[in-house]
Amino acid sequence: MIPEPKANSSPLIWVIAVPSPLHQVFEYLPLSATQVTPQPGARVKVPFAGRDVIGIFLEERRSELTTTTALKRVETLLDKEVPLLGLDQLQLLQWLSNYYLIPQGEALQLGLATAERKGRPTWTAEPDHIALKSGTETIDRIPTRASKQRAAAQFIGEQTVPIASLTKAGFSASVISALVKSGVAEKKLANQHAYPPQSTVTLTEVQHQICATLKAKMTGFTPHLLEGVTGSGKTEVYIECIKEVVAKSRQALVIIPEIGLTPQTKRRFEAALGCEVPLIHSGLTEAERARTWAMARSGAAQVVLGTRSSVFCSFRALGLVVVDEEHDPSFRQQDHPRYSARDVAVKRAQICNCPIILGSATPSLESIANCDRGRYQHHALTQRPHGSKLPDISLIDTRGLALRSGLSEEAIDQIRCTVEKDEQALLFINRRGFAHSLQCEDCGWVADCQNCDSSMAVHHSPPHLSCHYCNTKISAPTYCQQCNSNRLTSRGIGTEQLEILMNRHFSKTPVFRIDSDNIKNIETLSQALQAIARAESAILLGTQMLSKGHDFPRVTCVVVVDADSLLHSPDFRAEERLLQLLVQVSGRAGRAFLPGKVLIQTRSPDHPMMQQLVQRSYSDQARALLVRRGVLRLPPKGAIGLIRSDSKQERDAINFLDAVREQLPIHDEVRLIGPMPTLMTRRANMYRYQIVVHAQTRKAVHSLLEAARDIGSQQKLGRKVSWFVEIDPTETL
Repeated sequence: MIPEPKANSSPLIWVIAVPSPLHQVFEYLPLSATQVTPQPGARVKVPFAGRDVIGIFLEERRSELTTTTALKRVETLLDKEVPLLGLDQLQLLQWLSNYYLIPQGEALQLGLATAERKGRPTWTAEPDHIALKSGTETIDRIPTRASKQRAAAQFIGEQTVPIASLTKAGFSASVISALVKSGVAEKKLANQHAYPPQSTVTLTEVQHQICATLKAKMTGFTPHLLEGVTGSGKTEVYIECIKEVVAKSRQALVIIPEIGLTPQTKRRFEAALGCEVPLIHSGLTEAERARTWAMARSGAAQVVLGTRSSVFCSFRALGLVVVDEEHDPSFRQQDHPRYSARDVAVKRAQICNCPIILGSATPSLESIANCDRGRYQHHALTQRPHGSKLPDISLIDTRGLALRSGLSEEAIDQIRCTVEKDEQALLFINRRGFAHSLQCEDCGWVADCQNCDSSMAVHHSPPHLSCHYCNTKISAPTYCQQCNSNRLTSRGIGTEQLEILMNRHFSKTPVFRIDSDNIKNIETLSQALQAIARAESAILLGTQMLSKGHDFPRVTCVVVVDADSLLHSPDFRAEERLLQLLVQVSGRAGRAFLPGKVLIQTRSPDHPMMQQLVQRSYSDQARALLVRRGVLRLPPKGAIGLIRSDSKQERDAINFLDAVREQLPIHDEVRLIGPMPTLMTRRANMYRYQIVVHAQTRKAVHSLLEAARDIGSQQKLGRKVSWFVEIDPTETL
């Protein structure tokens, strides 16, 4: 007689994803005082590595361990009714973990607001206004001796007043509390801000046709690439599509690349849609982010605007995703956890079964290739509305010219003509500070950073040297550290030097410098942008903070001070990035009714890309780059990954990668390059080495990186070095 198999006698356990660098989930015993099984996505408090952490419940099942005596018990179930992570978020974040090789416990945390990750309850609106229950008649009920309460009640009158206004007027919290406790007054929630919609913008025929096509596909997952020249009205198309989604009681997520673009974008959307558009970005307080997260989760927020982290926000009914400036490198998270917010947004739209619009005047080669393969639908806006024309572009050959702080006489004359006509000029140079380096005229010594393989930039306000890679700052030396000569010269041009030149030449014209040294936060940026909008003639100068998304109606002249910075870079993406940057900067000119002119200073005017910039459209040049990528089998015609190792000891970084490479499975279709040093081998006192993984398919690269992750986790050297694997990196040097 054959005995029946024994039933699984292992106890029921809860599978919890704990935020840790380990690529595994953990078993815990359920709460001892409850028989309720939470839903997947609920937060729990559990003991882990000697401390309490907030984990995410995944499932209840029988234990897979041979012995469960050492299992710890869940301490608290925080989300007893509805989990904070919805099913669509769980699916997205588990995909994120698998694709980008991020530990699942860390990936799931991205779907929560910062306060929620700490175990705090979800944000709820608290009454922050106060009103008299029965109007001014109740003032007589206040005892005469309570003079401060009577004064506070008179201050309130028949209005509903913010409690902050009472406090500012000098009434203490105890006085306000006494009014409420006595029944004279009551606290109220603030009425939702009203944003009366402005008159609807008249769409051009092309805009109207594109909107009609997009609106017809507002149900179901469809990726759209909206390619429109700078100033062609892509935002108007977004707004019309959002109106369609909101009218169906669904929500929209708009993702932009930079915090600096949020003020003007928020104002524009609120004015057009007539509703509050809450924000998500790193410049907000924890409470502000929690508020937006909760509003989106409950459906109170019809539209959410944010930078890359907003792609993980909770939504009750997401109906549309918009990624503006989809080509921008800022959508790539460069430190842990590494991911592309643009690509995650496409996956999220697929999971939520809703359309996504990727917009740009200079689309990435990846998006263009997806259109060519039929994966994305392509829509083109080739002209600016209202008869406004694209600016004229001309090259200035700076070879042999005597430049003044990097500017040619032709450029200075053009700036002078612009401000004399009460118009604005924009100078672009992608280097902050006064100069690139400090050098001795006698022996050639250069002031280098002690922690990086880089020279230190010269700054004048206040005077010091700064490393733009590790942020080390030192006092500016007055003599050479090698030969004691006092003949020290600044080399190269930065925004500070241009500002000094402009103030000297155009003393009666306001000069606005926009860079990270001068603009410390979003408030100062908003103030600067408002001042620019009020000015008639003005000179704007700055770095990439000025190059994208901003609308300056009075800018008619753009000068690119040094266009060669990326032209000869060894990075295979350098030409694409330089082309995008120059087209975006040029697009700041002539966006309204005034004609625009762009001057590009270069020492390589005969370079094919410089010539084509003047003669051919971005779309034509991008497709030519795609052909070259195809020959070399580089993304998007191939796939790339990285295995990186950083260490204070150079030998450790190399040995770790050598050990990993020796154990990697050999595939004919995969090519490994390295270990080799990165372009800047030492940065912030860490030596950086890498192996580049190259293959024809992303699947092959991903499979090898997954093996590298598992092998690296077993290496003893892995505890001494900082290492990671990365799929689809944007930086390969």
